[in-house]
Amino acid sequence: MASDELRSRRRSIESARASGVAADPAISESWQRCRDLLDTHRAAAPVDCEPDEVRARWEASPIRRSGVGVEEQLGRAAEAADMIAAITDDEGRILWSVGGRQMRHLAEGVGFLAGGRWDEPSAGTNALGLALLTGEPATVFSAEHWCESVRDWVCWSVPVTTPDGRRVGVLDLSGRWDTASPVAELAVAALGRLVEEHLPADAGHQTGGSDELVLHLLGHLRASIGGRTLSLSPRQAELLAALAIEGPASLEQLSHLVYGDRAVSPTTVKAELSHLRHLLGGGIDSRPYRLTLPVRVDVLELRRMLHAGDLRGATGAYAGQFLPDSEAPFAVDQRHIIDVSLRASLLETGSATDLLRFAEVHRYDEAVLERAVELAATEPPLRHEAEARLEIALRG
Repeated sequence: MASDELRSRRRSIESARASGVAADPAISESWQRCRDLLDTHRAAAPVDCEPDEVRARWEASPIRRSGVGVEEQLGRAAEAADMIAAITDDEGRILWSVGGRQMRHLAEGVGFLAGGRWDEPSAGTNALGLALLTGEPATVFSAEHWCESVRDWVCWSVPVTTPDGRRVGVLDLSGRWDTASPVAELAVAALGRLVEEHLPADAGHQTGGSDELVLHLLGHLRASIGGRTLSLSPRQAELLAALAIEGPASLEQLSHLVYGDRAVSPTTVKAELSHLRHLLGGGIDSRPYRLTLPVRVDVLELRRMLHAGDLRGATGAYAGQFLPDSEAPFAVDQRHIIDVSLRASLLETGSATDLLRFAEVHRYDEAVLERAVELAATEPPLRHEAEARLEIALRG
């Protein structure tokens, strides 16, 4: 049964809701933001992540990898008091959750489960969203919640922050408002500090390009993240390239880009994306699918050079055709666009040296070699090379 203090607190907050101004400025500001975002009658937070994707994100989570037994400690606190415990990623998506039977049942009804989004734009004023937004511990009691579906709840959340200031997720304990206890707030705060003290060394690798994904898709495929080489299957390379160049994209769009009209089940595509997400330590969001880390792609750099009129730079970047062994529809199109646009530019304004460099990839392109011979007329060594290559092309 709720204490007189808790009942009085709830009545005070309900009065504040009527006036639109809460005693806590952070709550008032959140209400103001939510007015233009969400209907208070929203029944549940969105669940936008498939189970295999949630598992991959949880495996990569720095919070899980802290090694302090966060699941056991947070879960024990939740089950002892019939609360629900949750851990999110840096976007407010719940990756792990456990709790007592009654709260677990209530939580499932409002999307407070693995895959659910509890950032403020998705779920309104709530402790997880506030902690993620402000970088400070947050408590949201009863009618302080924006959505009516959770106004019988009280939630305590703490953000987990790396030494360089990056928030990697949130720890939360939630229960019914009439059983609110400061013990839960103290427990989640202490556990948050413990996790921060034991975050893995790579948890803060976000700035300065340390997490940059680098894709070399022209000629021999090479991929790396933070200087670490990635070993990709041909299909994974195609999916990653499609996300980097064509994304964001829905699952259906990605499947069409990579598989075309071939009969491939959504489960197969999701499994490949899940593996990629694991390789990237996260780095792929869904609905739509998109890369969430910095990306550098040689193809896009070549295009920028062409558009800027840097023909020599573009030719130097052209180490070969785009994913030359791929038959993925988007790869075939990209290969054609790059080859045709670079070739046409070279024939119009390219030097003999640049034309010969292009011909190292397209050895039997007679028009390119003839143009190189013409331009090298006053440079005997270069002309002789161009003529020799043209003879080989004509024989072929």
